[in-house]
Amino acid sequence: MPGIVGFVKKIDQENGLEWIRKMGIALETEERFRRDMYTTGGFGIGRIHLGLTQTHPQPVWNPEHMLALVLEGEIFNRAELEHVLKNKGIEQSYSSDAELLLTLYEHLGSDFAPLINGAFVMVFWNLKTQTCTIINDRMGLYPIYYSQSPSGFHFASGIRALVIDPNLDRSPDQTAIAEFLTFDHMLGQRTLLKSVSLMPQGSILTVQDHNLSIQTYHHFQYHKEHELRNDSLYIEEFIYFMRQAVERQYQGNLPQGLLLSGGLDSRFILAFMMNIFSKNPLHTFTWSIPNSDDARYAKEIANQARTQHHFFELKPDWLLDLGEKAVRITSGNGNIVNLHALATLEQESQIANVIYKGFMGDAMFGFGVRPRFWADYDDETRMEVHMEAYRDYRVLTFDTPIHSEIFTDSFFNHTSESWRTDFRDGMNAAGIPQMTDQRSYFDLTQRVPRMTINGVEVARDRTLVRLPFTDNDLIDFSLRIPPYLRMGRALMNQAFIKQFPQYAKIPIAQTRLPMITCAREILGRNLQFVQWHMRNRGLTKLAGPETRPYKDYNNWFRTVLRSRVEETLLNSRALERGYLKPQALQKIVKDHMAGKNQTVRIGALMSIEIAHQLFVD
Repeated sequence: MPGIVGFVKKIDQENGLEWIRKMGIALETEERFRRDMYTTGGFGIGRIHLGLTQTHPQPVWNPEHMLALVLEGEIFNRAELEHVLKNKGIEQSYSSDAELLLTLYEHLGSDFAPLINGAFVMVFWNLKTQTCTIINDRMGLYPIYYSQSPSGFHFASGIRALVIDPNLDRSPDQTAIAEFLTFDHMLGQRTLLKSVSLMPQGSILTVQDHNLSIQTYHHFQYHKEHELRNDSLYIEEFIYFMRQAVERQYQGNLPQGLLLSGGLDSRFILAFMMNIFSKNPLHTFTWSIPNSDDARYAKEIANQARTQHHFFELKPDWLLDLGEKAVRITSGNGNIVNLHALATLEQESQIANVIYKGFMGDAMFGFGVRPRFWADYDDETRMEVHMEAYRDYRVLTFDTPIHSEIFTDSFFNHTSESWRTDFRDGMNAAGIPQMTDQRSYFDLTQRVPRMTINGVEVARDRTLVRLPFTDNDLIDFSLRIPPYLRMGRALMNQAFIKQFPQYAKIPIAQTRLPMITCAREILGRNLQFVQWHMRNRGLTKLAGPETRPYKDYNNWFRTVLRSRVEETLLNSRALERGYLKPQALQKIVKDHMAGKNQTVRIGALMSIEIAHQLFVD
């Protein structure tokens, strides 16, 4: 996967160049990537990239050759940024986004960061003051990890480039592991290693004279009070900002594709793409088990939109070939059963260089919102109610009541309070008492940058990924929506039905029903009613499956992948990690092989074990 590597340390230029090369190779070994490297006494920077965007050589320098910039990512409001400079009397042409951003930094300093609408990480080096400044976007869409050791300060787009430092402490962060085993993702800035941190979203990290400081320049602030408005006005606003977001990102001459599922988020993007730029050739991709609900409805949507649709079968053996790579790319932050975007990526990249995803639409517009949030609780009960929302959606890997049963005594005693503190702090950071807003804030600042982003990370291994839902103006609008319009994703559903009624007649995978009342919806609902009665009378086979999922790790872990599961989790080293009691780990695997669904737990445990082999052992 492409990205950035760098250091600030006491080292001469020749040895620094060798060091930055090693970091670059550790980040990505394959020769298909392009590499830009620069070192001077005490500082080194490298950019490993696909050559799809920001193709000019980097770093770029100011005219005095005293200030340099390396940029990874994209900006989508270039004209607005040029206008900012023009208002300051600076009129010139810019050969690249990097050159424009360097000019902004030179004249505005880091104050220009909130003005940028994009997905990026920027690294500035001031030769005169010997200062390294790293700035990321509001969402932290290009993760940067950093460490400080006796060797100096190092940063990179993946932990794999940091562990080449022989002085780096590789002790695991037990609290981070407990969080991963609970929520399927880590919290805050924790990583697998105690000595490595994730750079916060919307931040400016500065290193000078061996001193590190981090300043947050953006906070997602939900409205505490809402004006009385007709719902139709919110619908009109949402349609406006959604259209604008797609217009900003749907650009360029590279072949473009959209990952199309049977859900709403990617369907929304597709509908606007075809509505705005119907003449542009667009590919759509769906990977899935054949004849899944997602595959069938995605194909129908693609036919309606008249895209060039491509179906790729999701096969279990991808994990045998690419599972370790997926864990390496995501720095051990992702459950391996959620990283299959890598499975068919090479085939997709041969068709399209740019891929759009419906990333984050759920988090912004109602995922996790529950009716019980409309009540007042004391602080302790409030946190338990937030945990209940996880239980409602069945997204807790190991629920809290069984921690003491399966965790070793030392691991349980060490982490039982610390992960709860992180969870509480993550919710309270919203700075607002309304629980719906707390949960939505938590999703934007915890679940998205620590879990959902992993699918984007693996897709970047071969493509440029664009995420229209992360547009600044669209996110800001989502913060103004009253909680009741997030419940059940009401606003998003109503807006889609109003704007694209023909697309709304096609069922979505979650319900297997159209979004609007029509003949097909009535027929489908009646069929589900009949099937429900048949299942209650023991006629399950005749009724057919309730859903047809796009993946089947439940079965794959018992068959094609069984040996991989057992080799990974039941060896002596894995059993003695000290997190789960050996007999508990053995029982989880045994129960799954006997028919009990332990898929998510096995996936999480495999990811942790593989990550230990890569970064700890």
